[in-house]
Amino acid sequence: MNLIKVQQGVGLVEVLVALVILALGVLGFAALQLRALDVAQESTEQTVAMNTARDLAERMRLNRTALATYKVAVNDKVNFDGCDTTNNITTPKALAIPKCNSVQMAQYDATEVLEKASNNGQTIVVANCIKSTLNCIYISWGKTEITPTNVGNCVNTTTGTYIVDAKCLVMEAF
Repeated sequence: MNLIKVQQGVGLVEVLVALVILALGVLGFAALQLRALDVAQESTEQTVAMNTARDLAERMRLNRTALATYKVAVNDKVNFDGCDTTNNITTPKALAIPKCNSVQMAQYDATEVLEKASNNGQTIVVANCIKSTLNCIYISWGKTEITPTNVGNCVNTTTGTYIVDAKCLVMEAF
């Protein structure tokens, strides 16, 4: 008698190969999801930094007579709350106007923007733009550290280009 064995169904080796391929696919998808989350977080941080820089730039534009004060107040981390009182006009159509001069208003604005930046885990500096006579607003977050005298962790101080993997934003102001 001659016994002939005929293979029926799927062998164990084929099942293991299919499981390995499936596992690699799932790992690839998981890595893609992690990268997407990282990019989404970075995008959120850039948007928040842009809004903070825009807020400071708009305040500087509205109070141009105190531009130099903004630079000093932001870089020295001034804490000023002297513009909290108003003119106390009681008529319904009147607007409450802060009782302070342009220098005090610049210090008050800087205090508010610094607080907002701090709450968002950002460092904000106003310094000279690279290869320009204008001032730039530099905002960094994460592990990127900047100071009023050293923005080299954010941008190349010769060319003005961003440093690779730096977590920062530069906005040209006034």
